[in-house]
Amino acid sequence: MKVKESVGTKIIKHRFGIHGPLDEYKRTEIGRIATNAYMILAGYMLLSSIAAALVANSNPGKALVWLIMGNVVMVGFVINIYLLIATNRAHIVDKEIRASSRKQAIKKAFIRGIELGIYVGIYMFFVKIVLDWFFDGTNPVQNMQSANTIWKGVESGLLFGILACAYDIFTTKVYKE
Repeated sequence: MKVKESVGTKIIKHRFGIHGPLDEYKRTEIGRIATNAYMILAGYMLLSSIAAALVANSNPGKALVWLIMGNVVMVGFVINIYLLIATNRAHIVDKEIRASSRKQAIKKAFIRGIELGIYVGIYMFFVKIVLDWFFDGTNPVQNMQSANTIWKGVESGLLFGILACAYDIFTTKVYKE
């Protein structure tokens, strides 16, 4: 009989990339990692707000753009990379499989990499169109038809798909029967 998980547990497992049951060790490690991430973000938010307030006196538009871009970089890259490294070191994202199902696990990793690559490629395609329209004033319809815009989306999708596939393969551990 399968135990029903709460929505909160499903969100935690999805956000941290946990496979299998969420036991007490994994909950404790997630709590520690999340607390560290919060402390990093709290310090960053204090410093970035002070810096934005100082710059806003002379150039409010520039301060807003730098604050937004800094937040995107901090949350999108720094914190997510920290979460990736910390969860790997704590071994809470490892998938344990039998040696007989290794080929099937690799096949699933390739399929997941392709799916995520397509998703990220489409997402980055539209993000590039919106950002170019907002910052450069380019026509979105013409930008959609641009080979450069299409290639940037494909490039992003390929890179992310390959990295997601490699990550899935490297976090899969084969145990001996």
